[in-house]
Amino acid sequence: MKGILTLFAVLGLDTVTKKWADENLPLNRKIEIVRNRLYFWHIKNSGIAYNRFSGKRKSILLFTGGLLAYYSGVFINVLRGKKNRKYTLPLALTLGGGYGNFLERARKGKVTDFLFVPAEGRNAPIFNLADISILLGTLWLTFVSLYEK
Repeated sequence: MKGILTLFAVLGLDTVTKKWADENLPLNRKIEIVRNRLYFWHIKNSGIAYNRFSGKRKSILLFTGGLLAYYSGVFINVLRGKKNRKYTLPLALTLGGGYGNFLERARKGKVTDFLFVPAEGRNAPIFNLADISILLGTLWLTFVSLYEK
């Protein structure tokens, strides 16, 4: 039950924060939140990371939809007790974020990104809560898998 609640909590928070960004942040403008550390920078991303594959909406939806279907199947098996339950929460985080971006891209053709943390000397991404959730869930899955062996 925790896994399902986590998935829907991530999906809900992601949806609410993207709506907030759309309604309250000017598009394509950077606003400093923490001096030189954290900014709101509202953009629309029609591709994936760093706007790669921009204009390839159908391909992105097919690829990410396939990944979501696969991981949803794994998640269901974990919930049914057929796989190790320690994967429940990291899968829920990954799926919640994945569905958040997938659904917005399917509905609007673009994903709302609005958080920016500059990295000195690097081209840092602009991201959203779904991206954070996907990253945390994937790292957690990797960590659990490595230490399982």
